[in-house]
Amino acid sequence: MVAEAAALPDDVPELDGSLHVDPETRRRYAVDAGRIGSGLPAAVLRPGSAADVARVVRYCRRHGVPVAARGLGNTTGGQSLVAGGVVVDATALTGIRIGTDRATVGAGTTWLELARAAATHGLAIPAATGYLGLTVGGTLSVGGIPPAVAAGAQVDHVHELEVVTGEGELRRCSPAADRELFDAVLAGLGQLGIITEATVGLVPAPAAVHGWSLPYTDPAAFFAGLRALVRGGEATEVFGDWWRPGEAGELHHINAFAFDRRLAPPPGAEVYEAGYLEHVTRIDEAVADLRTAIGWDALPKPWLTVWLPDSRVEEVVGATLAELTPADVGVGGFVLLYTHHRAALTRPSLRLPAPDGSDLVHLFTLMTAGPPDPGPGFGAAMLRRNRRLLDRVLAAGGVRYPIGTVASTPADWRVHYGDRWPHLLELRRRYDPAGILTPGHPVFRG
Repeated sequence: MVAEAAALPDDVPELDGSLHVDPETRRRYAVDAGRIGSGLPAAVLRPGSAADVARVVRYCRRHGVPVAARGLGNTTGGQSLVAGGVVVDATALTGIRIGTDRATVGAGTTWLELARAAATHGLAIPAATGYLGLTVGGTLSVGGIPPAVAAGAQVDHVHELEVVTGEGELRRCSPAADRELFDAVLAGLGQLGIITEATVGLVPAPAAVHGWSLPYTDPAAFFAGLRALVRGGEATEVFGDWWRPGEAGELHHINAFAFDRRLAPPPGAEVYEAGYLEHVTRIDEAVADLRTAIGWDALPKPWLTVWLPDSRVEEVVGATLAELTPADVGVGGFVLLYTHHRAALTRPSLRLPAPDGSDLVHLFTLMTAGPPDPGPGFGAAMLRRNRRLLDRVLAAGGVRYPIGTVASTPADWRVHYGDRWPHLLELRRRYDPAGILTPGHPVFRG
């Protein structure tokens, strides 16, 4: 059914769900979590089935209309926006089927929902991101990076995908079937297909989590401690944080957690103990508190997230922190550093810094939370800041993790994908020859 007459070609297919063109609905999908840019869609599809997604993509291809899936809109640079096109509201694609070591879920299912459902079977997500209120289809389209140091990314734990290509074909792909499409869609930024369902791995759930948090005033000691923890093998999760640089003496913190074993705390550490599900959902609880306390969802969030090579991480992090003011982070904002074993990150479309002889690679995130009414010029200033910071990262051999708020050019994407670029161009011509998918990631445009 069509909710109202659309300003689109009138041969809209019959649908199991609904296509909405009323201004109120469209406005709700015109911004993302960044709240920096906007793009009003012509229509919003709330699919009743994966077949609906295929029908609408075929319709969009026929008429040259851009189309993109959107989960909860948690990217911050307009990646899910489709000005003048069709937004596929992936949150309508739900459902969870738990097996002995895996789950098959609709793309709009959140990892929080899956974590809770898996826990009732004594199972857990092997690569749980810090915040779980994200859709499965959304994070699998970009990577899904956890604080667990040796688990890889969420894309490293996928057994099978159901995907709608840019030609409107509904296909299943896996390492054994249509491997090229499978590898290109995982962390593929929605450029070759829309994920409608995924089968992801599960592991036995830990009973308890033990850990600690320790402040550092010496950056050299911080990085030495971070590397020792990650390489020591006792800690399951390790990450660094800086709360509002410029305040509290610019303290660095190392946070370390071990699943189902005790992690000996160093002197002066704050000790932590929790049940597993309580542990992996604690950030979701904190964000819920921020929604109440400071109106979190309404704050502009011009975030920047990048991968850094181990050989240059101190240099880039130090230079970046030195120029940040409290306003650069904002009330409720923070700065994070995740450290990973490079070998665990295996998907070819998840781009990492070139090998530098180290077994480690680092994900560095500046999570600005701006004021609710930032005034004119705020967005443009944050885009300039993020571009400047990204250029520093690129000069040091790093790469972007493309969920943030930063302008890009076609040349940027060619450099980003490096020797994989020609293969992706060929796959784009094969799976989305009309170039209608996910214009908010302008990978192949220009």
